[in-house]
Amino acid sequence: MGELRLYAIGIDEVRQMFGAPVGLAERLREQAQTAFAPPQSDARSGGLLSRLGPIFHRVPGTPVLDPDDPIPADLDRILAGGYIPAERSAATWRLWELLIKENSWGRTGLTASEHELDGLDFSLARGGVHAAGGLRHLLNTSAELPLRPPHELLVGYHTHDVAVWMAESYHQAVPEIEAEQDRETADRLAQWLDGFGHWADVAPTAGRQAPDLVGFWGVS
Repeated sequence: MGELRLYAIGIDEVRQMFGAPVGLAERLREQAQTAFAPPQSDARSGGLLSRLGPIFHRVPGTPVLDPDDPIPADLDRILAGGYIPAERSAATWRLWELLIKENSWGRTGLTASEHELDGLDFSLARGGVHAAGGLRHLLNTSAELPLRPPHELLVGYHTHDVAVWMAESYHQAVPEIEAEQDRETADRLAQWLDGFGHWADVAPTAGRQAPDLVGFWGVS
């Protein structure tokens, strides 16, 4: 089974996270704290000892981290734009995606097998959506990021204008899609993609660029 995760965020904003300037680095460091915090249940059950020491240190009584769990050194490498050891690639990407999520205008996703994802693309195509508007095409369009994803992860993107076009195409296709599940999924994605127009309108007031569409696909 796989999971598709979609984010509305300017691709340049994503790229700037790697080797971030001082002001941005400070904000990202604050946002990343949740990746290192112990689970709430462990923090509550550990008594006084669980509240001792910096959050970056392992709290007594908490489980040992999984090798793919992010650690502070992974954040340091992202912010410095440093070399990422192969064994830290998965953890670093988990952390980077967290930062993307925290800075996105909106996000959505779906859980589906590769076969179901391809089936949705087929239904969209039969409904009149050009192949360039398919989800596979999104994932296969390189985001040109300075860090290569691990083999089990696909990361792609489309520009803001393409995201707006996808929304229009999906809306037009929905009535023509026969499979109920695909029709409901396409309609949900179309409604979420509608947000790109509004987010672009308000982005200048926040000193930000109009959001692009960034997609992550992981197979478990």
